[in-house]
Amino acid sequence: MSDSKKREIGAGFSRRGFLKGAIAGAGVAAFGLREAAAQMLQGPSAQPVRGWGVPPGLVRLSGNEMPIGPSPRAVEAIMKVLYSFNRYGRVSEIYEKVTRMHGLPVPDMSNVPFGGPPNSWVTFGAGSSEVLFAAASAFLRDGGETIEATPGYGNISEMGVGFGAKPVFVPVRSDFSHDLPAMKKAINSNTKMIILTSPGNPTGVLIPYEELKAFVASIPPEIIVFSDEAYIDFARSPEDRIGAAPLIKDHPNLIVARTFSKIYGMAGLGIGYGLAQPAMIKTLNLNKGGRVNMLSLHAANAALDDHDYIAYAREVTSNGKEFFAEKFKEMGLEYVPSESSFMLVNIKKDADEVCRKLEQEYRVIVGNGNARWGMKTWLRVTAGLPEENEAFMAALQKVLVSS
Repeated sequence: MSDSKKREIGAGFSRRGFLKGAIAGAGVAAFGLREAAAQMLQGPSAQPVRGWGVPPGLVRLSGNEMPIGPSPRAVEAIMKVLYSFNRYGRVSEIYEKVTRMHGLPVPDMSNVPFGGPPNSWVTFGAGSSEVLFAAASAFLRDGGETIEATPGYGNISEMGVGFGAKPVFVPVRSDFSHDLPAMKKAINSNTKMIILTSPGNPTGVLIPYEELKAFVASIPPEIIVFSDEAYIDFARSPEDRIGAAPLIKDHPNLIVARTFSKIYGMAGLGIGYGLAQPAMIKTLNLNKGGRVNMLSLHAANAALDDHDYIAYAREVTSNGKEFFAEKFKEMGLEYVPSESSFMLVNIKKDADEVCRKLEQEYRVIVGNGNARWGMKTWLRVTAGLPEENEAFMAALQKVLVSS
């Protein structure tokens, strides 16, 4: 990709230039990495680093958001229908796009109702979180048990507790990978669902396809296997980005969740989807809370075709993780190699105190491993723009010296 194309995407320009005025007003960092870091270290009153989509001077590397701004095609698609959201709207073609992308059977698209085409292998939700909720609602309301790796995302298991289900957490291995044999061993007569997150959150460790395939095949068909793949598009190898979708045809108990919030840069629009056999999709649809708004659907439909943006988003994220790894090595800090958009690092200090100082003294926000997962000395940091990464690292070095 040319440098001009990268700058165009990174700044959030549309291909027709209709956002130039707004983008120029918002601006991005106009100074180099060292200058940005130096300004951050002077405190929040100094000339700020300017990240995309956050207030000037704030470095937010905690939410696993896409730092380069939204896809220009997604923005343009919204602009085209901006005066039409008084109508419910339909974007039927997105069902065909997604099923083809994952190599699943394409449903009959001749007469598509609001709820999607009949016999669909995909369902859309308000973020992949709605698909997670639908699965919990459908299969955990009568109690039972879930099995999930820890530390992990934990969302379905948490919802299951509200429905009366009991979570069974299986510790990850020493390399932070899923311990699939231990998870299988934890199955008993009460097991209703096994939740896999690949890459893991907060670990960033991917489940290799062959291991995943063998594991899914070994699970009794009455137990749901839920594969949450929110971050899989960041995997280095194209083969690793395929995920569990090819296994769905042979396993009616398998559900795969994906999202547009991460590599597609649409966290604020809230749209994701689930993949499963049609009978399972019907069950999930009966347990969803509503309908994805039409602006999100149009944006997602356009973002699927923005291959330049996706490639650049992956490149920026990969470069950020490489920068983190290099600096962590220099500082003698343990970190977990990541196939996701974030990285776990052991700072060897109290995570609560370090996060407090980073935010209060330097306006840098990262994930607190202790607050979320009980990992007392660990941080989870999202790869941001180069100047954001540099500012974080410079601030972290100062905080660790003073703590």
